[in-house]
Amino acid sequence: MKPELLAPAGDMECLLMAIYNNADAIYLAVDKFGARAYAKNFTFDELKQALLYAKTKNVKIYVTVNTMIKEDELSLAKEYLYSLYKIGVDGIIVSDFALINYINNYLKPLECHISTQAGVKDLYDVKFFEELNVDRCVLARETPLDEIKKIKSNSSMPIEIFAYGALCVSYSGGCLFSSLLSLRSGNRGRCSQNCRREYKLYKNNQLIDSGFLLSMKDLNTFNNLDEILKLNVDSLKIEGRMKSADYVKIITQEFRKKIDNPKYNSNVIESVFHRPYTKGFILGEDKGFIVDKNKRKNEGQYIGKIIGIENNLTKISLDKNINIGDKIRIDDEYEEYYKINQIFDKSKKNINIGSNIIFLNLSKKHENNTKIYRIVDSSIDLSINQTDKYPLNFKIYGNLNDKLIIEAEINNNYFTAKSNINLEKSKSQALDYNTLYKQLSKLNDTPYYLNDLECYIDNNLFITLSEINNLRRQIVDEINDYFYKESPDITINDYIEIEKNVPYDLELTCMVSNEEQYKACKDLNIRTIYYKNISKYVNNKYEDIKDDYMLISNFGGLYYYKDKIKTSDYSFNILNTDSIRYMEKYVDYVTLSLECDNKLLENISNEYKKKYNKDAPIEFVVYGYQNLMTMKYCPLKKLNQCGICNKNKYELKDDNGTFYITHDNCITHILNGKALNLIDELNDIKKYAKRLRLNFTIESYDEVKKILNDYIEKLNGNQNKKFDNKNNTRGYYKRPIL
Repeated sequence: MKPELLAPAGDMECLLMAIYNNADAIYLAVDKFGARAYAKNFTFDELKQALLYAKTKNVKIYVTVNTMIKEDELSLAKEYLYSLYKIGVDGIIVSDFALINYINNYLKPLECHISTQAGVKDLYDVKFFEELNVDRCVLARETPLDEIKKIKSNSSMPIEIFAYGALCVSYSGGCLFSSLLSLRSGNRGRCSQNCRREYKLYKNNQLIDSGFLLSMKDLNTFNNLDEILKLNVDSLKIEGRMKSADYVKIITQEFRKKIDNPKYNSNVIESVFHRPYTKGFILGEDKGFIVDKNKRKNEGQYIGKIIGIENNLTKISLDKNINIGDKIRIDDEYEEYYKINQIFDKSKKNINIGSNIIFLNLSKKHENNTKIYRIVDSSIDLSINQTDKYPLNFKIYGNLNDKLIIEAEINNNYFTAKSNINLEKSKSQALDYNTLYKQLSKLNDTPYYLNDLECYIDNNLFITLSEINNLRRQIVDEINDYFYKESPDITINDYIEIEKNVPYDLELTCMVSNEEQYKACKDLNIRTIYYKNISKYVNNKYEDIKDDYMLISNFGGLYYYKDKIKTSDYSFNILNTDSIRYMEKYVDYVTLSLECDNKLLENISNEYKKKYNKDAPIEFVVYGYQNLMTMKYCPLKKLNQCGICNKNKYELKDDNGTFYITHDNCITHILNGKALNLIDELNDIKKYAKRLRLNFTIESYDEVKKILNDYIEKLNGNQNKKFDNKNNTRGYYKRPIL
């Protein structure tokens, strides 16, 4: 069975390119709650039009609603989901735990697809959602073939994987880099792409590397698609809701051909926007070489090289044709870019298409053998072949003094429209077949084309052209109603019933990274310590844990450790009361997202108490070097630092500051250079959160004891200010994210 080919659409032109280049499904967003807030996106009216076009070709439409939902957005988000259900979309790509459960519980048969933002990385993550009865999981881009095979062999869950497009360097859903520096949260679709900036890498304060050290290459599995098809995954996803129509057309049509014929080889796939390619972690790319530290915005398609200068014109030897309107990149030290406005042949005559040897009038001189890449191919045809649309076969009947009648039949369903006026005897030019065909074939702004017309009309009759056009519109409206129907109304009572009462006494908890930090916490009688009792966000081993209580950082841990007392970690990105309430089915305490600010914390706590007449089981992180990125990629790998990474101090630096690099079993973490410290805000925080957590990562035994003592004293009434303006940050606490 062939996998679904899932294409992106940022606007209507891209959607039509996907439909008419044989995508099986399309994902898009309306202007709310989608993880590409800066894409053009669709209006609600455009979405209805998109659904009609898609249904005529049996193409599914999935809408992305995969951002974190704040408490004051919760009602609006649920109303929005209901609206999407009502207009008949096929599925929702979602990550917020409240919305996952809302769709699953109330909006079937609307499909619930778990977004890569939710961090589904292994079999037990999938098993959790299998028990929840969702319809699909979109795996993290870092998931390798072996793990996918394991999932497919041990689960019936439909699986979607990325096959082509831009890559995030951080595990999706686990990146705070953008929001901490700019308040533009990647988890809310507003990423400022700090990973595409230049950085300097230091080892023990010595510069050892520089460049675009976090800028990932673009994924391209095309040449290895046969390996992926053997996995029997259910959907192959093309990234690109912010990409152009030519990108959507070329990549969709080429992957369609490859899926249908694994022996097919493409010679045009490089003609669209792309960075240097990688086969990705899915196919075992080396984790040290999956970025391009030289960072080209668009690698382009190699088309030829410079071979000389004649009369101030640059002489070029071409491997591929070049067109007026193309844009090229000259691959020299300065990477010059040109739009081609003139092409000269060997005789220096103007031509529109160049091949073999040509001349260009470039503003700068370039060395011989410098390579040339095409980054925009103006020859790509974005017109739609009308015969790719749905074929309509009309029959038209008419007698003198009767109505003109038009009929169509689709899948044994019959459609009829009648004129408002009667046919008359012609006084001059009689109605004929050519006139009727011309008027009835004017279907350009519809998903249809006129395939055949049978005409049963008496001779020498007349009716106005406007009436024929009106007749065409009537029957098209009837056919539209056949293809596109809204879903029935439903009544929803979404009060969340969960019987669980846990005593919430104010408590300091700690997460530690090593034995000396653990000992420091024990020496100060901290009761709840997360150390070897953590179900990790990445590369969790699912080993037996002796402790009765655990910190759970992934959905697989919720599935595997069912009998433990559990706290869910901030990695679940929870910012609303419904997510807390649904999470209570699995855990005793819920850590809010690190992106939670003071007003939002207050709002969540108050709304929860209003709904459920009890305190919310909130744990809140009040100290720690915030984890900005969790990466499978390692910037130290290509520098031969493996095995010594935890014996040295590594830092990334740019204009925004310093960021520490740490490692945990070959998973790379980038930490903010300033520690979150909310010690002076505790009197406010403890009104709303009953557990206050300190996360220790790079601190020594003595530092842990000092910090903990400061917090204990503060909770015991010490009013001295402890916040260090130079070395501390309040993070998001008084800075709401966008």
